[in-house]
Amino acid sequence: MSTGSDWLDQAKRLLDVFVQGQAASAGSADGAGSGTSAQHGADCAWCPLCQAAAVARGDRPEVSAALADLLTTSANALRTLAESVESAGQTAPAGTDDTPVPEPPPAVQRIEIA
Repeated sequence: MSTGSDWLDQAKRLLDVFVQGQAASAGSADGAGSGTSAQHGADCAWCPLCQAAAVARGDRPEVSAALADLLTTSANALRTLAESVESAGQTAPAGTDDTPVPEPPPAVQRIEIA
């Protein structure tokens, strides 16, 4: 598994590529660029990197709103899951009050075919 510093290095390199790409795009807009297909103009509508940059700049408020809604829903789901796990951990373990503990189902089941 990667360490925190590995993730930080990866994020820095990604940001550097993004900044260099934006600088190259600005250079090609005023005619100073080399004209390669790796450079995108301000009207690029298909490149995921340009779309992410448009969301970050605030050019796409509907995507930003949908992303905020998705993150809020995910956080609520994780909170509910954490609360259910926490409450399940606070209950008494099965079998402590002289009731028999049910046997878990087998790991493998035989399925008859035809």
